[in-house]
Amino acid sequence: MRFLYILNPSSGRTNNDDTANTIQGIMEQYGHDHRIFHTTGENDSQLIQTEYQEYSPDCVIACGGDGTIQLVARSLVGTHAKLGIVPLGSANGLATALNIPDKTEAALELIATEPNTIDLDLIKINDHICIHLSDIGTNALLVKSYEESGDKGMIGYAKHLMSSIRESEQLKYTITTDTETVHATGYMLMIANANQYGTWVKISDGSVSDGKFEICNVKEITLPEAVKASLTALNIFVDKDMFSDVISCAEVEIKIDRAVHLQIDGEYIGEVNRIHAKILPAAFKLMVP
Repeated sequence: MRFLYILNPSSGRTNNDDTANTIQGIMEQYGHDHRIFHTTGENDSQLIQTEYQEYSPDCVIACGGDGTIQLVARSLVGTHAKLGIVPLGSANGLATALNIPDKTEAALELIATEPNTIDLDLIKINDHICIHLSDIGTNALLVKSYEESGDKGMIGYAKHLMSSIRESEQLKYTITTDTETVHATGYMLMIANANQYGTWVKISDGSVSDGKFEICNVKEITLPEAVKASLTALNIFVDKDMFSDVISCAEVEIKIDRAVHLQIDGEYIGEVNRIHAKILPAAFKLMVP
């Protein structure tokens, strides 16, 4: 079999040489052919597409955090490629939600032994692809502040926690699906493909394979709740008692009463006052335990 590894050398806990050597060792052990593509942040999507077309791999493996998985997904959407994940980021929300091994060697061993696969849905949010979670409001403001500061790790997030809570204003939104229209207020509105965050906090009964996503409203955020929730890149504010108005749907139009910050899979997108989200069902096969 042929495996194409997409390795992000800037991921939170990646040692580029060590990871590449481990990949090579395990691929040789199991008799698989492989290539490693190193992302640079410049023209990665087009280069991944070219590499995929030229090499014709049986599996494409995203080695990094949620941002790297998203990069691979948006580069190859429409190909129905078989994907794997080696979680190397500071936050590995999707991998955690799917019980993919956290240890690099264990994740690589899983991939090499050709494990089970599930369908992986994607969400198209405006013109962007989401693999795990997106939100508007407080957490998106935090992601923006974090990116602009150049800070690293969870300490960097903690530095911006209080200011993001303090600067957040209550939002009003109108949520329209094919079955209902809901008027709500809150400080953060999430669009979730997976049913839990990286700290195992369950937010819904949904699945990445059910052809739907969940919309979850956070009506109130306080510092004690934020601290209790554990500081991770995509779920700083998430606590099991913070969710309300959970809606499951395949398509939605959301209107917000003002321009508000949007983040997708831990990447700050910009300000929006309108969101159109639609499920892309069974976009990929994903290797899981």
